[in-house]
Amino acid sequence: MAALWLAATAASAATHRVDDSGSQVMNPNVQMRWDANVPGARGRGVAGALEVALRLDVAAWRGRNGRIYMTLPASPSGPLQVAWTTQGRLLPGRLVSGERALVYAGPIGEDALRDRLRLDLQADGQRLDRAQTLTFSFEIDLDEP
Repeated sequence: MAALWLAATAASAATHRVDDSGSQVMNPNVQMRWDANVPGARGRGVAGALEVALRLDVAAWRGRNGRIYMTLPASPSGPLQVAWTTQGRLLPGRLVSGERALVYAGPIGEDALRDRLRLDLQADGQRLDRAQTLTFSFEIDLDEP
């Protein structure tokens, strides 16, 4: 019976893309530097950082409860590891390209969620053969009312 209830609960969730076009990347051209401590890169790692003034337009879901995730598509040059800190509104965390990670859970009480994020990036430097555009995005899972 519990398994049936869990399946029904998961089926009632709806996922929507969140508009982050009001966000501003503070230093969009990240300079990656060699870093021997990157996991899985055996001395070939590179690391860099950037800051983002994040603005998520959640007006369409005001008054609802939801879980917001940051997503990053798989990278053609191998896994990109990202860890971030926030100034408190959103959750800090980490993800690997091709995954999504929770950044907010709870009631949506405003038209926009704002925070400042510092993202630390790590990759295998020998697999990065050219500049890449990172396409982070956000999505929200809602339970049906």
